[in-house]
This record gives sequence, C-alpha cells and structure tokens, in this order.
Amino acid sequence: MPAKRDQQLLIDAARLYYVDGLDQGQVGARLGLSRSSVSRILHEARSSGLVQIRVVGDDRTVRNGDLERRLVKAFGLREALVADTSTSTDRLSSVARLAGESFARLASGSSRIGFGWGLTIARFIDLLPETSLRPDTRIVPLVGGMPTLDSAPSGNTHLQILADKCGAVAGRFDAPAIVESALTQQAMMNESSVQASLAEARSCDLGFVGIGNYEVQTSRAVMNAMRLSATEKSAVEAARPVGDMLGRYYTIEGVPLGPPTSERVIGIDLDDLRRINTVVGLATGRAKAPGTFGALGTGALDILAVDDVLAEALLAMKN
Repeated sequence: MPAKRDQQLLIDAARLYYVDGLDQGQVGARLGLSRSSVSRILHEARSSGLVQIRVVGDDRTVRNGDLERRLVKAFGLREALVADTSTSTDRLSSVARLAGESFARLASGSSRIGFGWGLTIARFIDLLPETSLRPDTRIVPLVGGMPTLDSAPSGNTHLQILADKCGAVAGRFDAPAIVESALTQQAMMNESSVQASLAEARSCDLGFVGIGNYEVQTSRAVMNAMRLSATEKSAVEAARPVGDMLGRYYTIEGVPLGPPTSERVIGIDLDDLRRINTVVGLATGRAKAPGTFGALGTGALDILAVDDVLAEALLAMKN
C-alpha cells in the first residue's frame, strides 16, 4: 500500500478509475500494480477526501406530492412545487433550492426570462447551480431596482450573477423600482431607456417573482419607499391590501390597488405579468398565506413554489 505522502499515485489511480472509467485490473496494468493494491489505493483516496462521491438525487429538495396535487386542483395551477421542510429549519432556502431545481426544465424553451426581487428571489439566485441555457437567452428585470433594500439584493447586479451562471445575457433596468410621487413616475416612464426596459420585460415568456405580505419584510420596505402622506396611507389601508408582487399591491380577492401606490412603481404591472406565458411565484412561511392567497387570485401565477406549511395554510383558506 502506498505511503500517505505518495498522493500523486492516489490521484492517478482515482482519475483512471472514476473519471476515465477503467476497471481495477486496467488501472493496475497502467500503473504497474496488482488489483488488490489498486483496491486499497482507491479506498484510501476516498477515505482521505481526495475522492468525494455524490449521488445527485440525494441532495435534491424533498417534495410533498400530495400537497402539490391539492394546490393544483384547488387553485387551477399548471404546477405546484412544495418543499417538505419536516427535516429542515431553513424554509427560505428549501423553497429557493426547489425552484432552482426546476429552473433548467422551465427555462429550456425560453428566449427571455424575467425576474422580480425580494428575499426568496435573491436566495434562489444564490443557490442556483451553474446551468446551461441557450447563449442567446436574456435574463431581464421586470421592475426597477431597490438599492436601499440591503436584505434583498436586486436588479442589475444580481441578475448579472444569474446570467453568468447560465451562460446567458443580462439585461438592465436603469431606474428605481419605487419613486416618491406620481409626477416622478410619469417623467421616468417617458424616458426612452425605461420604455425599452419595460418593452423587454413585457416580452418575457417566463417570469419568476417573489410574493410579499403587506407590511412584512420586503413589502414593508416597498411601502416605506413610496413616502405616502397620511391621507394616502389611509386610502391604501381602506382598500385592505394583503400583499404585493413587483411592488403592485392587491386585495385578498386578487384585485390590484390603484393610486396612490400604482403611481409610485416603475416596472410592469399585474396585467403585464398575466400576459407572460409562464410565471412562477415564490413564497415561504405561514405568515405569507394572505399575500400568497391574494397573489393566486390575481390570475398572474401559473406555478407556485412554497413550503409545506404555507401550502397547508393556503388550502385551509381555500376551504
């Protein structure tokens, strides 16, 4: 058996066996060793960590097929992705990883893929493994950026990271998602660069959006960024919003809110989102149930990616 310091022999044997596909007898003939010596060398290569064997299916997110079928039936979805989190405390990562595991399949026929922002979308991008898409595929923002939202990186920088992982091209949306007045929104929406970004966002055939719950985490930051007056805030409260997608608020029935919030957003609206062929909504946790229920009511979502706790809460609300 080789000495532990003879690491190159371990590497050579492991490469011939695991990478080149030679059997132990062929490896021995190539290196001038007996079959039994090769067996011991390969064992040492594994035990020392030089060789790490991973079964791809083992680290895939466990799914709850029963809840997936029930969600599809209850809400008329094209597909549901439900992460079983009974053995995980990180629900956000479980849902983000599950959506990432379906990304290559969903994106295979798409030429332009749009993304919103938020905590789950950011984690989705972080956890997505390198994926090979068509080189002419474009990854584009569906809404402007939220540079003040430190907890949820968004916009051009994060999408460039995603595009690099996929071998795709990243588009840009050089405008803030939220402005402080209707006049500012109108002026910016008339800019040719913003119009071009909106046109590209509207031409997407696949979209991924985070679902916010009213005045919780990202959704609260969006509302704060609008700098509504006391009168405007009262009008919003009277409309009873439950959540938002892309900064567009809606009621529990899925009815979009109009002014003043609709006049503070630079990005596509819920009607535009409905026109995208396939839209995937991501959310986690029981607290997101009202916002997610309302999002389903907008008719904009085709696929829902959630954890099992949220799935059960949604089904309870439906019943």
